[in-house]
Amino acid sequence: MDRRMFLKVSGGLILLSACRGKFSLNDKLEISKFPIKIDSNRSLGHLVRSAIQLPVSETLKIETLIVGAGISGLSAACSLRSTDYLVCELDPTLGGTSGATKISGSLYSQGAHYDLAYPNNYGKDGLNLLEQLDIITFNGKKNLWEFQDKKHLISSDNEEKCYDNGKFRSSVLENNELKRNFIDLLKEYDNQFPLPSTLINNKLHHLDHITFFDYLNKYLPIDSHFIEAVDYQMLDDFGGTAQQISALAGIHYYKCRPYYNNTEIELFSPQQGNYYFIQKMMSQIPSDNIKRNHLVFGIKRIGKKWHADILDTRSMIRKEYITNSVIYAGQKHALKYIHPESHAQFSDVTYAPWVVVNIELNDKELKNSKWQNDFLSPDGTFLGFVDSKIQNKKNNRVLTAYYCFPNIHHYIIQDFESSAETLVYETISNMSLYYEEDISKHVKQAHIKLLGHAMPIPHPGYLTKDRTLFKDNLAFAGVDTGRLPLMFDALDSGIQAAKSISS
Repeated sequence: MDRRMFLKVSGGLILLSACRGKFSLNDKLEISKFPIKIDSNRSLGHLVRSAIQLPVSETLKIETLIVGAGISGLSAACSLRSTDYLVCELDPTLGGTSGATKISGSLYSQGAHYDLAYPNNYGKDGLNLLEQLDIITFNGKKNLWEFQDKKHLISSDNEEKCYDNGKFRSSVLENNELKRNFIDLLKEYDNQFPLPSTLINNKLHHLDHITFFDYLNKYLPIDSHFIEAVDYQMLDDFGGTAQQISALAGIHYYKCRPYYNNTEIELFSPQQGNYYFIQKMMSQIPSDNIKRNHLVFGIKRIGKKWHADILDTRSMIRKEYITNSVIYAGQKHALKYIHPESHAQFSDVTYAPWVVVNIELNDKELKNSKWQNDFLSPDGTFLGFVDSKIQNKKNNRVLTAYYCFPNIHHYIIQDFESSAETLVYETISNMSLYYEEDISKHVKQAHIKLLGHAMPIPHPGYLTKDRTLFKDNLAFAGVDTGRLPLMFDALDSGIQAAKSISS
């Protein structure tokens, strides 16, 4: 989003920079004052300079240190043979990009917000962990692993609707001859794109060395409208457009599950989003084994042991942990400060900045609302919103909007800390265009989650680059180790890291 496209706030009114579509709000929205809360850990990450100058208050010993309490870090903890481990998380809350926020006493997604039933050709390690956590069970008739907690399933009638520059249709890809040709083109890859992405057969790795756009342009008479829709879906799951991601990643999006073969698969979306999986794993981990507000700012090998410098960001107490092994499940761009020797193999990783905006409404009936309300418009950074009333009719209504920015625009995230009001009003204006009515007067509060390094973009070469993910009892986990930014890949990466430590 170019800052010139933002709205100008004046005298309690919000002036639209452009009225997109047939509906007009007479160029203004009535804005009542409501609280805006911002969640960002950018300043915490900059505490390293202060931490280095502090004396070490105590030295402790542990078998395994896990850095990061997202999906990969917690799945690693659940998979270790020993219980002598510590998980350190910088944030006060767990989950990372699968986090949640509490609004009016209930949890709402502040990151990844859904998953789909798992085909039988998915990796057994991840399926076994999900089964052990009582999340999935196998349906032999459908040859699918399905979710046990049926109350979080979204019915097919309520799944999605797409706003396309003032018009509506049932899905992002328009039903026309080009879409049918596209589906036919990809049929040769049926059952060849499982998860985790590390299971993709080597014979398909050549697809990782061209862009998805070049692949489509070679075989189809693509047009700008079709690419706009494809780009929307690629940004939504991978943080990059068809010209940025590899064909291997793009084809995987459409072929990892039976999207277009008339097989109805379960769509699982609790109100708290993928934080549901975090909660399930937390139930298996002793609370004393997790330290929140703990910044790991240095790890080094001394003899046969790892020494980790850790700062408690609340008490500003510095500790040293001596450990036999380390599982690093944090963001890899930080390795240039934490363990510079390991950074080079991840220097190709680029992250898409994300912003999540939760808008809580007073009780308000909104016509034709679906679970996923997609939004195609000239502003390609706005990726629509989720309506919590489809997930849970009992709690307050929260509309959760998603923005994905070009990876070169990390500065925008910093700017939002001081200009959050503008972003919230832009979100409300887009939602008002979608519902064809002014919803601003029904807003109770807004919550913003800023994710400066949210999603590793699977650009050409990223998925097949040779990396050393285990050496000297240092293992790396996370989707930014050369995997697709998907929940199952994150889960598996933690399991494999724990296996390498335990072997």
